[in-house]
Parts: sequence; structure tokens; C-alpha cells
Amino acid sequence: MQDSELPKPKKGYRTVVLLLLTLVYGFNFIDRQIVGILAPFIQADLGLTNTQLGLLIGLAFAAFYTIMGIPLAYLADRMNRVTLLSMALAVWSGFTALTGFSQNFLHIALARIGVGVGEAGGSPPSHSMISDFYGKEERAGALGVYSLGIPLGIMSAYFFTAVLLGADATQVNWRRIFVILGATGVALAILVRIVIREPKRGAMETSAKLPSGYISIPDALKQANLLPRIFLFGGLSCLVVIAWISGKMHWLGVVLALPLFLTMFLLSIQPGVMKILSIKTWWWMCLGIATASFASYAISGFQTKYLRLLDPEFSFQTIIIWIGIINGTFYVAGTYFGAKFVDWKAKTDIRAYGTIPAISIAIVLPLAIAAFWVPTIVMHLAIGAMLQLFLGVYLGPSFAIAQTLAPINLRAMSTALFFFVLNMIALGGGPTFAGMMIDVFLGQGHSDLIATRYAMTCTFVGFLLSVGFYLLVRRTIAKDWAAAESQNTIT
Repeated sequence: MQDSELPKPKKGYRTVVLLLLTLVYGFNFIDRQIVGILAPFIQADLGLTNTQLGLLIGLAFAAFYTIMGIPLAYLADRMNRVTLLSMALAVWSGFTALTGFSQNFLHIALARIGVGVGEAGGSPPSHSMISDFYGKEERAGALGVYSLGIPLGIMSAYFFTAVLLGADATQVNWRRIFVILGATGVALAILVRIVIREPKRGAMETSAKLPSGYISIPDALKQANLLPRIFLFGGLSCLVVIAWISGKMHWLGVVLALPLFLTMFLLSIQPGVMKILSIKTWWWMCLGIATASFASYAISGFQTKYLRLLDPEFSFQTIIIWIGIINGTFYVAGTYFGAKFVDWKAKTDIRAYGTIPAISIAIVLPLAIAAFWVPTIVMHLAIGAMLQLFLGVYLGPSFAIAQTLAPINLRAMSTALFFFVLNMIALGGGPTFAGMMIDVFLGQGHSDLIATRYAMTCTFVGFLLSVGFYLLVRRTIAKDWAAAESQNTIT
């Protein structure tokens, strides 16, 4: 059956689908968060440095996650999105289980790379389907609900770990936790394939045949100005090969870089993709969420390690239970009500998509600094609760901007490009930067605790940058939103 023949979704069914997609997104974050939660035990067992730990939580995962997101988004814009999503979930869950069998840094890095490749196929088809279930007036709210997968996933990761810790929390079988989690995700992938039906593309915006989001490669090559693109991507590829031949780059860097440059070259000759990248508000939103998440990913990556340094005698099981509760209440509340508030406020002032995230992140900055300098775990958790409340506000509005400003048949690609910017800066950079800075301050003679405090304070500059980018969203969104409404309403 063609897309144009598919019936529009019923409200009850679309709610079930939204909740199931949110659950899948939650598993996405359980698989990410679990490494940070178990970091002290993984680090001790495998003998990892702080830099290696930061790479493991950040760049080793994020590089493949972001690179693979682009070709998988291309598939999501052209094939059955339910099939793609269920296959992706099965892949990342399988590699999560394999993480439990790692014996050294190389093993666990390869397993996390596999998780990243699988997770790359999660959000692009999900965002695209949600936009076909909910119109632009409800989209921020719906994507805000979907965003609840982040705090609920993080909360579940902490609770899941707490349940499986056993009686002696100092002797943690972290391997068993990964295996059980991976097997559960594979079962969920089967459920997704059975329950969700592929929705009609553009069901909420158009009653006519949609224009194609892509053109053929031969046609794209004819239309594009190739010379500057060849110089740019060809030159970068030559530099990578020269660096590898001269021994200045590991072969793994070549394996990552060359497919990335080829993919970016092919994307650059697609008029539709370049149209997305020409939208100012789209860029300001990407950089706003990326810089805020740069700091927040660093917090989630090193929080449990920091709290064990702050008070080694405090029950680790109690710590992770309370962090789970905070994420499941305050972060959920901030994400859900923040998205709903923006939906309501934007009816009279579309600039709310930039204003409200900017205000919330401005409040987060001093809270984050205070949380890592107070003297007790209890005070850290209390401040952290308020931090999480305001930290969730920007998620729903940002996801809505990525979907609403993109052409209908390029929505999965818009999400992939958005996640590319977000995760290379945030997931790839935040934990990696924080881990490197911890080692830098340790090298200056500071204790583990003080080095972590200094490193995290440096990392929180990301919040300050984010405020500026969301204020730029406020300046440009009215024009870009009106243009998107005209483009996506075909009669």
C-alpha cells in the first residue's frame, strides 16, 4: 500500500504509538547512561584512565552514532520506518549485551561503537513518524512526551542498576547488568514491529502528492557547483590519508573519516538537504541544544564517580536510587511541562521557542556550579533536583523546530543532521572534554575530588553559550516558521 492510500491515524492509536516510541527512546538512554552509572566499577575492572572513560562514554559512541545517523535517516525518508526502527533497536540491544563480555578497553570500545551504530537508527524514523501523527500545533507537546524517554530512561537505568547490585554494592557484577539489559531490548524490538503500523507521510499537513525530498545522484551532480565541494572534501580526504601514511593517525580514524567525507559530499549536492542547512533558526537551535547538552552529558557521565569521591562511605545503592527518582520526577516534569508551556505560549508569540529555553538554561548554570561545590551528597542531590527541572525544558521545543522547519519528506534527515551537530558536540565532546580536564588537573597535583570539581566547572561554559544561541533562535524564528508553514501546506 502506498503512503497516499494509508488512513490517517486515530487519536487513541497514535497515543499508544507515541508511548511505545517514548519507551524505545528510553531504552536508548538506558543503554547510554548505564556506562556512566557503572563507570567506577568498569574503570577499576578494566584498568581505564579518566580519558579512556570519557572516550568510552563520549566519542567512541558518538562518532559512529552521528555518522551512521545520516545514511539511516536517508533510508527512513524512503523505506518503512517501523522496520528500520525495530532493526536498529535489536542491533543496539545486542551490542549492549556484548558489552558485558568485554575484557579490555578495545573490546568495550568496539561494543559501544556497535551500540552507537544501532542507536543511530532510532530517533530519525521516530521523529518523522510522530510528525505524521501530530500537527504543528501539537508537535512540541508530542515531541516533549517523546523527550520524556530521556529522563525516564536515565531513571530506569539507575533503578535497574540498583535492583541488580546485590547485597554488597562494593562488588558489582556490571557484566550481568549489560547482558540482561540487552536481552530486554531485543524483546522490545519484536513488540515494536508487531504493534506499530507505518503512518502516511505528511498526513497532518497536506492533501496532495508530496514532492520528493531527494533527487538522483546524477541529477544532483549536474545541478551542483562541484568544484568547491571537490576541493573541500577531496582535500580533507587527502589530509587524512597523508596523516595515516605518516603514522600520525590511527587506521580507525581513517575508517571513520573517509566514509564521513563521502557522505557529507553526497549530502552537499542534494538541494533539499542544503535547504535545511540554510535555515538560520535550525542552526541556532542545533547549537543551543548541543552546547547545553555538552555540559549535561558531562554531568551524567561523571556524577556517580564524583559522588563516590565526595563521600566514599555513603551507600552507592542509595545514591543511584535517588538520582533515578530525581530524573523520573523533576526532569520528567521539566521536559513535559516545558514543552506544553512552549506550545501554549507560542500561540501568541512564536519567539517562545527561543525565549523559554534561554531562560531555563540561564537558571541551570549557577545550579550546576553549586551542585559540584557543596560539601555533602545530600546538598548535591537537592540542588540537582532543581537543576534537572529546568534542564528538561529545552528538549521538546528543540525537537519541534527540527521537524517543523524541515520539508516533509526530509524530516528524518533533519533529525539526523540535528543529532549529528548535537552529539558530535555534546555526547562526543562533553564527557571526553571533562575526562581530559580531570586528568589535566590531576597532573597539576590536585586530588581526584578537586580535579573533578575544576573540570566540571570548566565544562559548564556550555550552558552560557547555549543561552546565547537560544536568544538567536528568538530573533530569527518568526520568519523561518512562516516560510516552513507555506512550504509544507500543499493544496
